[in-house]
Amino acid sequence: MVTAVAVAALLAGYYGVSRNSKAVTDRSTPAILQVAAAIDALDASYDEAERSISSPTAEFEGLNEEYRNKLSTAKQSLAQVSKSTIGGESARGSLRTAAALVTSYGDTVEQAYATRDNPTLRDAYLGYADSILRHNSGILHRLKEVQKRQFDVLDDQTSFGWLLAFAWWLLVPGLFLTLAALLVHTQRFLRRRFRRLVNPWLAAATALLVALLPLAVFTYQTQDRLESARTSLTNSKIGRTGGPTARKVARTMRNAHWQAGAVGWIPVGGAVLAALIVVGLQPRIDEYRFQSR
Repeated sequence: MVTAVAVAALLAGYYGVSRNSKAVTDRSTPAILQVAAAIDALDASYDEAERSISSPTAEFEGLNEEYRNKLSTAKQSLAQVSKSTIGGESARGSLRTAAALVTSYGDTVEQAYATRDNPTLRDAYLGYADSILRHNSGILHRLKEVQKRQFDVLDDQTSFGWLLAFAWWLLVPGLFLTLAALLVHTQRFLRRRFRRLVNPWLAAATALLVALLPLAVFTYQTQDRLESARTSLTNSKIGRTGGPTARKVARTMRNAHWQAGAVGWIPVGGAVLAALIVVGLQPRIDEYRFQSR
């Protein structure tokens, strides 16, 4: 019974820490970086548009390439992130609305450029574009709300909550120490009762408990990497450093992926542990029953 509970607690504790390593790398990182890139590009695009429209060479050059590149970057980022963003259906809805508003924003800037020789109309269109972009219900506000929900999800994925702390600091060590004490006590009893120096099966079962140590180390390393990834993804400059940030997170989480695969060996190890105990005790139980008659 103690063996089953100890292995189940270890499985739950290890899975609880390692289960999100792939999700952070494959889902959260690209979604967060794409939204951050869209926010940064759109915020800078307005200043580029205003500078371009007021340029003496605007008639010949049109809206400058920097503005068009930033608007294109924002559209591409929103198109990608709306397919698989974290944050739930409400976040996807906000992204779809933001993408539609970006089109209106771009059209309004084009109108401001077309009426650049009429200061009143030009300023009115620029003011409207600024409102679409930066108003309380505008594009940037919506994207920052999405980003906040993304960070909430990331925090859940990377936090070592009280339940995991209880499992790893108290429950798992307590159960495994109890199991080790029972095995040692049982071997000492069998040595006195049946005059057997060593029960190899129970000795092997006791030695197998040492496997908890590397799993505990893996847990610590995985949690440390998750927290490092969270720090990288919540940096205020990630909108301008998307590529380097993505590569940094990938490097940070690389070893966590194979360590997460160790969760599959815990039930196998538990079955081996239980089998060793049964094989070690069954002959002695039979012998004891036979002698007691």
